[in-house]
Amino acid sequence: MGTFAWNRVGFGAELAVVHAGRGLRAEGWTLGAAPEPYTCHYTVATDEDWATLSLELQTEGEGWARSLRMTRKSTRDEWKIRASETGTLNGSPAGSEYPERIVDALDVDIAFSPLTNTLPIRRLDLLNQPVGTEFQLNVAFVELPSLAVIANDQRYVVAGDREIGYRSGDYRVQITVDPDGFVVDYPGLATRSTDQ
Repeated sequence: MGTFAWNRVGFGAELAVVHAGRGLRAEGWTLGAAPEPYTCHYTVATDEDWATLSLELQTEGEGWARSLRMTRKSTRDEWKIRASETGTLNGSPAGSEYPERIVDALDVDIAFSPLTNTLPIRRLDLLNQPVGTEFQLNVAFVELPSLAVIANDQRYVVAGDREIGYRSGDYRVQITVDPDGFVVDYPGLATRSTDQ
């Protein structure tokens, strides 16, 4: 389908090569600076209904590296999670301490990644729903750079004119997407650097 690039507010960037149609396959790279400088490489794949079936990530910084693999054959199956780490990175360990909390998660969300917001937007067909339509989701949220996986309650609300309201806890934002549901502007986080 194409290549998407986002510039983060502050320091950071994301580049994703996306193949989309009846589902999505994507490979991406991100750069970040907090809590320390890191790079991240990821691949994500969904089924034809845009429910996530696999996510693989590798992060690396000075003196450490981590990897995470989450897979399942179908949305009826539990996530299989494998994580590894070398070196020392302060913070949570890679992987999920409570995998039972994400058993019903149909979507994944990589921290600071506009691409992963597209997954529930497409899966729920939000751009074709009436204004005010709202969905509450349990999402498998992957922290960067630690690759810790936590259950995260998120809410998506159709605001109209390709605007999607996003809420998680006390955090709220209006995301602007293109006609295919890919993020153009995520206020306070990132803007797409080219018009795809």
